Amino acid sequence: MQLTNYHKNIVDYYTQSENAYKDSWDLNNSLAIHYGYWDEKVKNFPQSLIRMNEVMAEVAKIRSTDVVLDAGCGIGGSSIFLAERIGCKVTGISLSERQIIKARELAIEKKVQDKIKFEVMNYCATSFPGKSFDIIWGCESICYADDKEQFIKEAYRLLKPGGRLIVADGFVTDLKNNDHPTIRNWIDGWQVNYLESPTRFQQFMSETGFSNISYLDISKFTAHSSRRLYKFYFLANLYLFWKTMIFSNRATEMQKKNIAACKHQYHGMRQGLWQYGLIAGTKL
Repeated sequence: MQLTNYHKNIVDYYTQSENAYKDSWDLNNSLAIHYGYWDEKVKNFPQSLIRMNEVMAEVAKIRSTDVVLDAGCGIGGSSIFLAERIGCKVTGISLSERQIIKARELAIEKKVQDKIKFEVMNYCATSFPGKSFDIIWGCESICYADDKEQFIKEAYRLLKPGGRLIVADGFVTDLKNNDHPTIRNWIDGWQVNYLESPTRFQQFMSETGFSNISYLDISKFTAHSSRRLYKFYFLANLYLFWKTMIFSNRATEMQKKNIAACKHQYHGMRQGLWQYGLIAGTKL
């Protein structure tokens, strides 16, 4: 697959930030690179990560007979959850070959390789035939689309009649907030080109042909994770200082910006510049 410079930056970001996710998000055990969902059913951080998957699956009404495309699957955490918990078949795709190799290993380790396939692919321009899936799932991955409207059109093409699109992600409360220093420093640090607004994302879905479109601002359920990242910002900076002093092993600029982004995402949510949204729609 031919990668653009933007795609290469995303792949490079996830490679360089892998250790940070292992330290801050317990990646080796959680398999998750997303915010947790904190409600009355959640008692701790690992549970919050699973709960986000549960909430998305509940909203999308995913059944064991459904065929799911995990668009931007990372190392396969959500795909494995869906196969294990619901029993549906899942195809996970990512731009990162490194992530796909790890996801395949994890599927074998979790004994769900008969239900899951992983491929290196761009979710805005897949090679799958039309009407291949019952569910298109995007958990904190659609923000990376070059063009969010193009992703929506591709998702519509790939869905069978009656199929559902479910997306959990960050949305700016106003498009002009993409130029706000707090938001810009945050998304630049995580190698995201821009965030959509809830209104425009829903408009794109409606114009493409989706019906039964719903949007929920679930920021209050993700605020705890936002604060957790904010605390990690301070700990990580102390660690980087120690590492430099003891080992003369300096962090890359991308790694520094990734850590700084943890502070900016928190301030951006507190200032109402962005919200965490859960959006769903059906192809009739």
